[in-house]
Amino acid sequence: MKNITVRDILKVTSGHLIGKINDDYREELLNYSIEELEVDSRKVKENTLFVAIPGENVDPHKFVPQAAGNTKAILVEQEEDTIRAKADVDFLPDNIAYIKVDNTLDALQKIGGYVRSQYQGKVIGVTGSVGKTTTREMITTALRSNAPTFSTDGNMNSQIGVALTLSHIMDKSTDYAVIEMGISEPGGMDKLTAMAKPDLAAVTIIGSAHIEFLKSKEGIRDEKLRITGRMKEDGVVFLNADDPLLFAIKDSLSVKAYTYGTRADADYVAENIRFENGFNSYTFVHGDKRVLVNLSALGKHNVLNSLVAMAVCDHLGLDLSKAASSFENFQGLRQKVLGSEKGFTIIDDSYNASTDSMKAAINVLKDISVTGRRVAVLGDMFELGPDSVLFHKEVGEYINTLRLGDGKPALDMLVTIGDTSKNISDAINCIPTVHFTDRKEAVKYIKDYLKPGDVITFKASNGMKFWELIEEIK
Repeated sequence: MKNITVRDILKVTSGHLIGKINDDYREELLNYSIEELEVDSRKVKENTLFVAIPGENVDPHKFVPQAAGNTKAILVEQEEDTIRAKADVDFLPDNIAYIKVDNTLDALQKIGGYVRSQYQGKVIGVTGSVGKTTTREMITTALRSNAPTFSTDGNMNSQIGVALTLSHIMDKSTDYAVIEMGISEPGGMDKLTAMAKPDLAAVTIIGSAHIEFLKSKEGIRDEKLRITGRMKEDGVVFLNADDPLLFAIKDSLSVKAYTYGTRADADYVAENIRFENGFNSYTFVHGDKRVLVNLSALGKHNVLNSLVAMAVCDHLGLDLSKAASSFENFQGLRQKVLGSEKGFTIIDDSYNASTDSMKAAINVLKDISVTGRRVAVLGDMFELGPDSVLFHKEVGEYINTLRLGDGKPALDMLVTIGDTSKNISDAINCIPTVHFTDRKEAVKYIKDYLKPGDVITFKASNGMKFWELIEEIK
């Protein structure tokens, strides 16, 4: 953050100061510079605004006295007496800017929105049920091949994460900013767009992630598309034409919608998709424009993710050749290909899962060249609501339909681990399966089963902690 003071924070949040402040020190405190926002009291340092946002298990107001030992600016939503009681102290340190607001999360978002309002570049919002982070990284990569670009870091796509991300949008001079925007409940996107106010947006796919809270795929779609709610009249949204739910509403939005995909009637089309020389290759087609794209990332879904990045660059009038070349060395944050001492290959796709991303992971395994066997290790998918069992069965039934060119099943073995994932293996009728509830037993089985030349994919929701299994197996 740049050029932000306690005085600015008070104005932006409509907050007021509490606690004891000496009159001769008040002006200096109001001019105290804020360079960082922090929600973790352990990371607070000088010139940080510590934002105490109560969570389900911990109320950070109890750590206010400790934070006051490292910074002079703290955002709270509780009165001084309550904070002292929770912190179990008789008094709070004097001459600290304790900024009292009605709701610290709302205040944090107002600060993020305030910094965003000063940004003069174009903001591209990225949302969807699957592929947000990879698409964000691909759009960022393509844009950076043409001009300075700011981007969300890591998985900072939540109500808190977007606000923290936007607080840094002015740190360096850039022409573009790519902001990942994830939601899990009704009304969530409205809060994110109020902060980010995207000029353009990309929507990847509508799947079953968070269906527990958004009730249906149509509900998920409608909530995601509220990303256009704060756009100006010249706003643009790019929709995945291969997703029927998105393609169906392309003409009913309040802003201009472009479609991208493998359909011939999409505005931006990926033609002649093939895997050769270690790359996913395809031809980007838009009107009379045709550009060869060689993509180092695996899977058809990544073809679509790069396609929308190319579409964004085309709309902005940037050099498509530079954008296409940038994908040749693209290293995604999610899917990782790892070697092992025993000579088998691990595809670590363990970062979260939904039915759609799990199917995509299986497709990658199906398409990859192997000298041994194709093995999938799948775990429980969370936040799928009352139809969770059916969604898990759907994955198993999908695996049954996949065949190689010679008609053989796409996989040689399926291992499921957890509770609900047993419904995946129970639905399988074409290949051997084995299910484990004990993780140690699963690891032992997998280690004994794998041979040189095998390729094994891991996929499950984050809560299954599959990265721990991978560390033991590799």
